[in-house]
Amino acid sequence: MGRSQITLDKLYDREEQLLEELNSGEAKDWVYYEIVDVYEKMVRYLSRCSAEEKEEHGFEYVKKQLVSYLIHYGTYLKTQLKKDEHMAKTAFQKALRYDSENPIAHYRLGFLAYKAKEYAKAQRYFEKALEYQKTYSNPEFCLNERQLYYAHLYLANSALFMAEKTYRSLEKFPDYINDQGAPAELSFLHEWLQRNENILTMQAFTKWTPAGKAYCSKEECEEIMMDPPKNTVVLYFSDRENIVAYGDKEVRLPRDPAEMLCYFLLKTNENRPATKYDVEVFFRRRENDEIRTNTFIQKVRRLRERLSRVRVPDMIDSCQFRGETAYYYNGVVDYIIMYRSDYTFMFRDDL
Repeated sequence: MGRSQITLDKLYDREEQLLEELNSGEAKDWVYYEIVDVYEKMVRYLSRCSAEEKEEHGFEYVKKQLVSYLIHYGTYLKTQLKKDEHMAKTAFQKALRYDSENPIAHYRLGFLAYKAKEYAKAQRYFEKALEYQKTYSNPEFCLNERQLYYAHLYLANSALFMAEKTYRSLEKFPDYINDQGAPAELSFLHEWLQRNENILTMQAFTKWTPAGKAYCSKEECEEIMMDPPKNTVVLYFSDRENIVAYGDKEVRLPRDPAEMLCYFLLKTNENRPATKYDVEVFFRRRENDEIRTNTFIQKVRRLRERLSRVRVPDMIDSCQFRGETAYYYNGVVDYIIMYRSDYTFMFRDDL
């Protein structure tokens, strides 16, 4: 490959540097933008290679990595701590260039279109998400049960909004209205729309506490954040950022440590601690690379440091479990976790 080979080697070196930066916790704010850029350049180079060269250099793996970062971190391409819907939209569209039948990319674009009241566009995206879900083979990008339910609700409402708009346009023709009267279907459509919208609003977020799971509205989440309960850690995956609140203090977290904290709170206890293998999804590494125990220890240490900024008591303890360093939530304080009900966690566990 000559000159291209040299460039490709440099790209692999840069990939390794960026993955190490992410694992170190010292990565630049725009690190995900750089990683996506590296994988895009790799894909462009390898797409011009022979089938043998593509296989040798892991073309399919590189393309999968690119799509994965675009979908999971598209909203964080500008900064790790602030979500950006415009960046997310661009990232999801780009993901479809490399994986045109990706269900979750279509779903996310449908949601953004629906939020912007672009109902015809939303309808097309949700239809494709549901269609491709039937045959798509990679579970990482398939819709979970809640997303399937919401996709049907959003799809129905998008179509209903379009139908209602069409009926409303009949008001331009007074002869039609006078002759026919107001169509009964319009009242039915309006009632159905309101019912579905009420479900989407009142179940927009999921709230976990030690007592279990409940659904709530975005307004309820914001009220909790304004006045958090005493002796309770609140982890809020809002539309703008990921926040940990304790008392009157708050700290922002990047996606990975926020989700790792969520995992510790919901999935661990003294009898069931988490080893590095339980949270391997939070380690940035090449395919088949071993997870270093020290990297795991450092990740948890940095999470504890972030929590200490808001004076949270030490609630993540360490232990040895089956010969491995492990950590668990010790229950010293209560917790509330809130996230959009159609959120996809990295650890792919439908909560």
